[in-house]
Amino acid sequence: MSATRAAVPAGRYGTDPAETERRVRRVYLAAIAVVLVIVAAVGAHYLLKPSFNGEVVSFKVLSAAQVQIRLQVDKPGGKAGSCTVRSRDVNGNEVGRLTVPLPKQPSSYDTVVTLRTSGLGTTGELVSCG
Repeated sequence: MSATRAAVPAGRYGTDPAETERRVRRVYLAAIAVVLVIVAAVGAHYLLKPSFNGEVVSFKVLSAAQVQIRLQVDKPGGKAGSCTVRSRDVNGNEVGRLTVPLPKQPSSYDTVVTLRTSGLGTTGELVSCG
């Protein structure tokens, strides 16, 4: 007597495990592809974004209500932007903040700004440029 396995009716006992495995693999590969596209897009955004490099060259406390800040920025020519500077008191609390607009020309920009403060500022700091 030979033992043969009888074919089961299609769809009667659920889906074929091999078909389920293929479906899971396709979903997994699609998810990886989406993640790679997102990572590439974010990376390209940061790499291709124009770079604004600024620094506070010097600062001078003029009074309990004013700090003078000399700001120097290197930026792509033809691009306008802005830099934000601030001053903090002896305890580290922010006492003044100002956003300085940057003109399109030239590519190197040097300016002196007077920052009004709500108390005695002891620093002149660059927060960000962009």
